[in-house]
Order: sequence, then C-alpha cells, then structure tokens
Amino acid sequence: MDRRSRDLAHDAFMSHLIALLSTYELCPMSTPPPRYDGPADWQTDTILRSLGAVARRMYTAEEALYSIRASENWQTNGPET
Repeated sequence: MDRRSRDLAHDAFMSHLIALLSTYELCPMSTPPPRYDGPADWQTDTILRSLGAVARRMYTAEEALYSIRASENWQTNGPET
C-alpha cells in the first residue's frame, strides 16, 4: 500500500472513530453504532473490538447506576401514587 492509500485509509478510519465516539457520547444504547466498511487490518479490527467492549461496559455501568438511583429515590420518596 502506497503512502497516499495509507493516508486515505487512515482518514476514513479516523472519520469513523469520530462518528462512533460521538454516537457513544450523545445517543442512547438503543441507537446502533455506525458500521465501518473501509479498509481494515488487524489494528482497525482490534480498535473496534476494544471500543465495543468498552461501550458494553459503559452501558452496563450506566444501567446499574440508574437502578441504584431509582432504588434510592424509592427509599426516599416511597412508591409513586
């Protein structure tokens, strides 16, 4: 792969990472993450796999936090009527 091709592949992957991270930051878990269909190698595959694992852990932690907060609110305020 020549330098220009590597640069284009790098730019495509960086654009994808920006979109992916923005999705994780701004969107709820039900929003499917954007898929990368550009040039791939073991590095891009590893980065995407790791980001997917981090996102799953983040969503699991957020769900646990919401559950804890809901439980605390119920204990403080009682059941809603």
